[in-house]
Amino acid sequence: MSPTVFHRFQRVCAAALGAVSTLALGGCISLTLDVSGEKLPPEQQRARIETRQYAADFIERVARAADLIADGTEDTSVRANALRWKIGASTASRRAAYRSEPELALVDTWAFAVQMEYFFAEGAGRALFGSQQQVALDTARALARDADALAVRRLDPAVLADNRQLVSDYAARERLSDLSFERAPIAPSWREAVARRLAKSVSVAPEALADASDRLDIYGRRIPDELRWRAELAILESGIRPADLSHALKRFEEELAKLSALAQTQPELAMQRLAALQAEMTRAFDSFDRRWGQTLAMLQVERATLVKDLEAMRVAMDATIQRERNALYAAISAERAALAADATRIGKELGPLLMDKLGEVVNEALLLLCLLVLLLIGLPFLSGFIAGRMLTRRSQAAGTNH
Repeated sequence: MSPTVFHRFQRVCAAALGAVSTLALGGCISLTLDVSGEKLPPEQQRARIETRQYAADFIERVARAADLIADGTEDTSVRANALRWKIGASTASRRAAYRSEPELALVDTWAFAVQMEYFFAEGAGRALFGSQQQVALDTARALARDADALAVRRLDPAVLADNRQLVSDYAARERLSDLSFERAPIAPSWREAVARRLAKSVSVAPEALADASDRLDIYGRRIPDELRWRAELAILESGIRPADLSHALKRFEEELAKLSALAQTQPELAMQRLAALQAEMTRAFDSFDRRWGQTLAMLQVERATLVKDLEAMRVAMDATIQRERNALYAAISAERAALAADATRIGKELGPLLMDKLGEVVNEALLLLCLLVLLLIGLPFLSGFIAGRMLTRRSQAAGTNH
């Protein structure tokens, strides 16, 4: 085999191993942060937990529906759209559910579910999956119903009515355009509604840190899946099938074995077949080299996007923690000042009362002390006096008798 063909063979194998390693190492990514802290009020805490559980279930149900669609077709564009659906739904639902305010997270998740239903029913996604479009539509409708049921369970009736109107107006106004599920923010509209309803509240820093732990945990558990889906999409769009590479390498090994046996009996014919095999493998490796290069370039772009998203998440989380820490310090200072003012007021109110009570106690103690002194001194004196009188009377009575 010529050195050129051999080096091209090495490049193809390295590219294949690189792609496989990327997919395998994706499953090893794990980000965890265990920080305990003061919890939210019970109702808000339950809303947060159920919203994030719904988001996890959302991603799993979309993944199952997308896999069902991909398994039921040979159309490359439909299979690519199924992968895009999994990637977009995973990213969008995670961003919505992992907001710091539990009510906003629930409302944003609810709004995304309704948007996705509109997208597959009557929007830009109504024909993405061909004959299997109904699978996607049924899944989206079920998820929207479940989001509505979650809101009914976790929101007060008055708050529920306001948020249902907010979600309906937002989903009708902000339609999704493609499977990337890029969305206009709902937070400004929600905050305006909250400002009309109640005063702004501030959460404490330990709760922000606990929330950061949950965020990193979900990113650590979902990033490998998204990385794998993005790699599969890149390979699918490049037109390369892993079976093609395996088949080519297997055939190359078989031909080499045949040439080795033929060279022992007919060396000239073996050299001719070797030359033909070299030419064929050169063309094949050129094709694989070109297409794998494109695929790996796409994977590099996806990796850079993922790193950028993680960095943005880290910066946002740092800002959130710093803001919550400042809020905690301000709250502690306010509480300290309030406690000092209360202590001063209580001291002023209780001072005169305590002095009066103290005077009464002192008077009673002096009276009891005087009584005790009288008893200690008076009883012996009284006893002696009574005994003397009795002796005198006895003496007088004895003298009279004589």
